[in-house]
Amino acid sequence: MNIWSIICLVWTVVAYLFAKQIYKKHPKAWLSPAITVPTVTIILMVMFGISYQTYAQDTQWIVNLLGPATVAFAVPIYRYRETIKNHIVVLSVAIIVGMSVGVFSAYQMAKLFGFDSEVTHSLMARSISTPFAIVLAENIHGSATLVSLFTALTGLIGMIFGDFILALTRIKSNIANGAALGSGAHGFGTVRAQQRNNEEGVIASLTMVISGILMVILGPTLIHFFFN
Repeated sequence: MNIWSIICLVWTVVAYLFAKQIYKKHPKAWLSPAITVPTVTIILMVMFGISYQTYAQDTQWIVNLLGPATVAFAVPIYRYRETIKNHIVVLSVAIIVGMSVGVFSAYQMAKLFGFDSEVTHSLMARSISTPFAIVLAENIHGSATLVSLFTALTGLIGMIFGDFILALTRIKSNIANGAALGSGAHGFGTVRAQQRNNEEGVIASLTMVISGILMVILGPTLIHFFFN
């Protein structure tokens, strides 16, 4: 048993609870626990010379909780099933376009910077939420560790800049904005969409979950066919 890995686990849980209370009192995007806790944790790991392997030894189960958390998004989706039925065509197009742009843009960026195949495939898998992305990365010879990092960064950037980008489009539709946040920023985007509007949150949840399912099922075959 590694004492440092135990300390990392305790720190992560306590730091999250503390950061969550701060965020409740001061709901600013940059004070989100998803930003503050990882940032401070990385700084402390560098200061004390703690490796990622040591940190992950007893905290990996936290990542595994993302699976059940994703399933929980089905509750608001069921409540708003009529809204979903009424916009099924628009949502289908949004999901397909969102997945295609995410994978293609990641491939082009990896090609531009000359990344190796493992990093490239990990980047391509980051266009869906973490539980699905990890499964997809394993099926296309990517790295579960890298894809977790890339997916988290994608979600954080989308959550921070999502409002600004959507404001530039001047689109007022809750359906369109929810689909954009769910597809582009995954879990973080869904949280932000829920804060903006109930309907946006539901659509973001739906977009995120369906995109993940489709990518896990179809992604390996399509990526192998088009990009190998």
